Amino acid sequence: MRSIGGGFAVLAAAVVLSGSRFASAQEEAPPASVVAPAPAISDQAKRHFNAGVALLQDPEGEKVEEAYRQFRTAYDLSGSPKILGNMGFCAMRLERDGEAIDAYSRYLREVSDIDPDERAQIVRDLQTLTVGVARITIEVNVPGATILDERVPVRGARVTNAYGPVNGKIDIGVRPGHHVFTAKAAGRNDAVWELEAYAGAKEQHTFTLAEPVKAAPSSVAPVADDRPSAIGPIVVTAAGGAMLVAAGITGIVALNKTSDIAERCKNDVCPRSFDLEGERSSARTFVGVTDLLLVLGTVTVLGGLYWGYRVSQASAERKPAPAAPPPAKASFLGDWRLAL
Repeated sequence: MRSIGGGFAVLAAAVVLSGSRFASAQEEAPPASVVAPAPAISDQAKRHFNAGVALLQDPEGEKVEEAYRQFRTAYDLSGSPKILGNMGFCAMRLERDGEAIDAYSRYLREVSDIDPDERAQIVRDLQTLTVGVARITIEVNVPGATILDERVPVRGARVTNAYGPVNGKIDIGVRPGHHVFTAKAAGRNDAVWELEAYAGAKEQHTFTLAEPVKAAPSSVAPVADDRPSAIGPIVVTAAGGAMLVAAGITGIVALNKTSDIAERCKNDVCPRSFDLEGERSSARTFVGVTDLLLVLGTVTVLGGLYWGYRVSQASAERKPAPAAPPPAKASFLGDWRLAL
């Protein structure tokens, strides 16, 4: 195909187009009765054209993709067929072969003053492109969709191009090889079509972009967790245990007092200073308190244990509410960009 040097032949011709050729178009053209006057070129179109030239001459490397956009904008604004040479060159470099064929064909047909060497080079490029192009017709059921074409070479980086917005149907020409076409549209799931494209082949495909599946509402009403709490039985049992501990303490005090009385009043004879009746009354009080705590503590502990048993039985009989199904994930419209 066309070499980089050949590409700059078109570029050089187009640079002239942005300056002196624009100015002298009327002088070089034949009389109006023979050839229609060239379309007027606005300053805005010239700015876009010059921007495309600058992008191709960028010191850090050619920016062919950005340059192609600038040339297309300049052509849309001016309608000048002389810009088609630059468009064809960029489209060929980007592997947008169908657009390159269209641009080069119109350039040769509509521009009469092309340099002979440049014309010969474009004719050779056109022959190579025309023989090798695979024609693809793509239809999408959603208006405004974007078609992302990714060619997967045997070696080297993938080549990606985007086409659209597509309203109904689009015809494109691609380079032979393995292609992965992805249709994208806002609010719809992506659709993918893989194709092994061969030179001179004609293929067609219809994309049906479906809406994302929404999560179905749960048919099971949430059930409140009304299982009885185990806190109450634990507190009651602990209180009973505390009573039994207290009974043990008061029992020890009562035994100490009884022993003290027996030791101080041997043979029922007590010292004058010893208050026998008071000590006996105190000992009896501690004995009564001990008995009461023993009874209450035992009853309380047994009641708490029984309560806890009933709670555990009730919890085992209740089945947990079924968990709601997780919501279905909707496809997310991924970012895409044109790549070389």
